[in-house]
Amino acid sequence: MTSQWKVLARFKQLVPMDNEEAEKILPLCVINLERVIAQLSDNADKNDIRVINGAAALTYYDYVLRSSAEQDAVTSFKAGDITVSKTASSMTDSAQKIKTDAMLELVPLMKDTRFLFKNI
Repeated sequence: MTSQWKVLARFKQLVPMDNEEAEKILPLCVINLERVIAQLSDNADKNDIRVINGAAALTYYDYVLRSSAEQDAVTSFKAGDITVSKTASSMTDSAQKIKTDAMLELVPLMKDTRFLFKNI
């Protein structure tokens, strides 16, 4: 059965963390799992792995946004001639891509919300 614990386990594959940090993330896992389940069609399998991946991707995106707001905008490291830097925008872009890919995988399980209005 799909649960927030499975979402948290998947999230921890994206962001390694200790149990104390995981307790802070668990409410986001619950919220995002409910967001995904609310978009599923009535006959969709709620235990499908794509549901867990989608909820974890949404949680990761929320986590990155929160982390970038709390921390400095740029993280960099320099060793001799080599400089490695990671900006908040690059982290957000990466999280957005993970979220988009996971949501696209969920499309076959989602409700049909297409609406067409034609002038007769």
